[in-house]
Amino acid sequence: MANEWDDPIGYVLRSSTSGFSAGAGLTQIDSLAFGMIVKTQPSTDTREVLYGLLYDIHIDDDPLVRQLVLAEAVTEETIRDQRVHRIAPVEMSVLATGYRDVDGQIRQALPPRPPISLAPVYLCTDAESREFTDYFDYFRLVLSASQVPGEQLLAANLVRAALTRPESEQYDFLVSAGREAARLLSGDMARLDNLLRLIYPNRVRITE
Repeated sequence: MANEWDDPIGYVLRSSTSGFSAGAGLTQIDSLAFGMIVKTQPSTDTREVLYGLLYDIHIDDDPLVRQLVLAEAVTEETIRDQRVHRIAPVEMSVLATGYRDVDGQIRQALPPRPPISLAPVYLCTDAESREFTDYFDYFRLVLSASQVPGEQLLAANLVRAALTRPESEQYDFLVSAGREAARLLSGDMARLDNLLRLIYPNRVRITE
């Protein structure tokens, strides 16, 4: 039986070295979540695998939706059919946070080149997520990105990353991540406080 990460969740629409947008069918919406790590898989081994954090999911209308919202009655069958055959994709935006070089090493830096159009986009497995988040160099990329809510995105990613680890390791992982965030945000206590509250619902103080 295939795992959910065996098949692409979407394909690249547009890209740059700082990130990319991808299109997916509405049936994939339950697989997508703010802060998750996704990757693009090149078709040859001469290009890098690019990793990024999903920070926006955008659902545009299409001509049929505009007509249906004005209809007096819309059947469940019509709604299901429109969701399966809609002509406008669900669009997801991804912030580039690293790449796996052709030598197999993960580097938490902007990639040397963006993914090409229609490159497949995959969910990362728990093992891949753990491997990527073993190091915190990507924090600076997330917190300095102007197009994303940095502390919200990083917090969502860290909570998801913690859950890929054994329960006995989750607290220590979040403490280590919080300390690194405190170092980077020492000059902006409002952002730091927001981030720490998001990853520590019980308001555990980790900077003392």
